[in-house]
Amino acid sequence: MTDHDCSDSDDPCLDGTLRLPPGDRSLAGTMQEGRDLMFAELAGVDMRDADFYWAMFNEAMLEDAMMAGCDLRGAVLNKANLRGADLRRANCALDNLGGSTDFIETDLSGADLRDANIGGADFTDARLIGAYLSGANAVSIMPDRPTCFRGADLTDARLTGAHLTGAIYDDWTVFPRRFKPEKAGMVLYSGRRKPRQ
Repeated sequence: MTDHDCSDSDDPCLDGTLRLPPGDRSLAGTMQEGRDLMFAELAGVDMRDADFYWAMFNEAMLEDAMMAGCDLRGAVLNKANLRGADLRRANCALDNLGGSTDFIETDLSGADLRDANIGGADFTDARLIGAYLSGANAVSIMPDRPTCFRGADLTDARLTGAHLTGAIYDDWTVFPRRFKPEKAGMVLYSGRRKPRQ
């Protein structure tokens, strides 16, 4: 694997942040299990079929990234920018220990999650405006670890054919017009809402 070389004295990446140009394929199909990619700048990068099990993508720039078929189980993508990212067929389900893939306060507006496995993922306060979730599987294999959409904004999201049985939402969750979460098998969360930090 060839990451962007940060040794050039004129290069602004002396902080160790991974920066790759759009279209770069150096991460596609690679094993990146547990890798720290916090603050990484990977907009438009082709990472298809890579293994990011337990990887850390907090506040990473992943706009228009190609992540179809990636293993993201247990990964943390909190506050990342995934606008327009291709996550088709990605595995974002619970990890082998029952830990969730976290998209807390992540911007997934316009992202393509068609046929992705998102069972048990946490989308608390995430923006999924206009996201494609057709055929996505949000049914968790562990009923006590449901997929969470508390406070998520799903305005204009495409939910036709999404499997949402058991996924939870709350009074702050925004759905597309005419979408009835209870008819999709979703469950209204009535517990106390944790204050934002």
